[in-house]
Amino acid sequence: MRFRVLGPVCLEPRTPSAPKQRAVLATLLVRAGAVVPAGALFDELWPDGPPRTAATTLQVYVSHLRKALTQGGHGRGPLETRPPGYLLRVEPGELDLRRFEELLSRGRAAFRACDFVAASAELTQALALWSGPALSGVPQGEVLTAAAVRLDELRLEALELRLEADLRLGRHHEVTGELMELARAHPLREQLHCQLMEALRRAGRTTDALRAYSAVHRSLHDELGVTPGPALVRQHARVLSAHASEPVTAGATAAAVAAAPIGRPRAGSRRASGGPLPDVRVSRAHRR
Repeated sequence: MRFRVLGPVCLEPRTPSAPKQRAVLATLLVRAGAVVPAGALFDELWPDGPPRTAATTLQVYVSHLRKALTQGGHGRGPLETRPPGYLLRVEPGELDLRRFEELLSRGRAAFRACDFVAASAELTQALALWSGPALSGVPQGEVLTAAAVRLDELRLEALELRLEADLRLGRHHEVTGELMELARAHPLREQLHCQLMEALRRAGRTTDALRAYSAVHRSLHDELGVTPGPALVRQHARVLSAHASEPVTAGATAAAVAAAPIGRPRAGSRRASGGPLPDVRVSRAHRR
């Protein structure tokens, strides 16, 4: 890959050292193939308002980028001046973001076709392109902040879909540890908790699954004032059904009691969705 945005912003063979120059590169990359107006770059570089020398300074940044992007310093490079701004041409295979989106699309298609082996493989390749939070290492204005949120959300979607494919393939033992770590990192993301509970249920660890439900139930109640959505409730019922057939122990009884409902759901805060383990992620609006 010549260009990388799925982690620290990088340019091969040498990444610009100036933070604002990297921000210009990143803004052009997230809109690769489209004209980015100079005004949008002003807003990205100077959120509190551009200085009087903004146009000249931006031209200097673009000139330095052009030199870095033109191999050998000769010929027509990929960074073009196109009124009212600039356009960065990216060839196939040069930008990790485009490769990720291709693999994610193929993974989705394979999953819809119930080819879970192919889905898991495609999505594993897609996730391997990531090396950290999207667009890290550069100052972010409105455009890059929105792009980073979108890309990190796509990464989580790919991760959840790959985990679901692995569960469909009976790989619950292999993904349980990963799901535990993810559930701790994303305490309000219900899809991950559904998948963790399902992996634990299939492994015969229903007491641990009930504890996992209790943890997410408490987090949703304490932080958002809501109760779990329909998918998580259905998953809880599946765990209770499996748990009922197991020998009763003091620890298991305590876990079941701890998972009892807390409070009342907020009216209109949930929508049901289809599928065995549907995506019922908490909306960002709830977090504000």
